Order: sequence, then C-alpha cells, then structure tokens
Amino acid sequence: MKTDWQQIREMMNTVIDSCEQIETAGFREEHRSATVEINGVDYSVQEFLISAWTLPENIRYQIIRERHDAGNDLPYVPEAARILVSMAQACAELVGAADTAPAQKAIAGMNHWYKAYAVPHMTTAIRLAKKQSDA
Repeated sequence: MKTDWQQIREMMNTVIDSCEQIETAGFREEHRSATVEINGVDYSVQEFLISAWTLPENIRYQIIRERHDAGNDLPYVPEAARILVSMAQACAELVGAADTAPAQKAIAGMNHWYKAYAVPHMTTAIRLAKKQSDA
C-alpha cells in the first residue's frame, strides 16, 4: 500500500496556513456576520467557515467512494491514518491556546519520541525483518 505523502502534506499545510491567516486577520465572534461581495452576491465569514470544515468532510467521502469504485477499499483504518487523526485532534486543542501554552513539555517530549526513538527503532526493526526474510 503506497501513500502520496506529498499530497497529504500539501493539504495539511494548506489548512494550517489558512487557519493561521484567519487568526492573523483578527477573527472574532462578531466577524461571523461580516460579508464580502463576490460577483454580486454577499457571502458571510460564517458561510466560509462552515464550508472550510464541510469541504474536507465531503472530499473524504468522495475519496472513500472513488477508492471503492477502484476496488481499493480499506479493510481497516491504517495505523498511519490513526496517527494523523490523533495528532490533528491534539493540534486542534492548541488553537487559541498560545497564551497558556498547555502541555509544552509533553509536546516536546512527544516530538522527540517520534523523531529520535519510535520511528528510527521501527524502521530499524522493519529493515532487519526484511533482511531476515530475504536470507
């Protein structure tokens, strides 16, 4: 099973950059009703916000349908998918929390664990297992 990690990276970077730009613009609750005219039609910030989370949901279902049509259904949720979802949920809890900076030591430890411990050890184990099976 192969994954287009560059496409996933681009999608995640796009949404991270978008959220950052909205926050940098100074978004507050009272801005939900603010509108912008596009081709003679007024669209509210709230409409864009709703679309911003429903569009990926809709794309997800399109991906599921197209995988099914191609005979490439997932028999289970792959571990990498579970890792991505869990990290995205943890990151979501940090939105608006920069002033309190919760769990900084734990986050630094987790990042170190991924980079310096878990992934290097797993890739070594996989490489050794492949070497043994090739022998």
